[in-house]
Amino acid sequence: MRWAWLFLVLAIATEVVGLTVMKAASTSSAYTGHAVMYASIALSYVFLARAVKTIPVGVAYAIWEGSGVALITLVSVFVFDHVLTGREMLGLSMAVAGILLVNAGRADGEEATEEPTA
Repeated sequence: MRWAWLFLVLAIATEVVGLTVMKAASTSSAYTGHAVMYASIALSYVFLARAVKTIPVGVAYAIWEGSGVALITLVSVFVFDHVLTGREMLGLSMAVAGILLVNAGRADGEEATEEPTA
């Protein structure tokens, strides 16, 4: 199970790298940036596929997508000097809350399915 969570973290990290490079590559004509972007995004899907072998796909995808959006937004703010509007901050807060609820639901569901052996 630990490997699955490691693969999910790697999927999130490579997605963030790929999308960060996408922004940088879009302002230049260097093909290296595009190659890194495509490779990172493809690798993200490979890691996600490895994670869903153990983690339910709905949970893994929600965490991958939600975390990716939150982290990409933070990169946009701190690296590319984007200023968040109130709506964007609310949306980001809702995404983080959604990730927490998905994880909480998974933990509750696991406890409910375990039956004591007598």
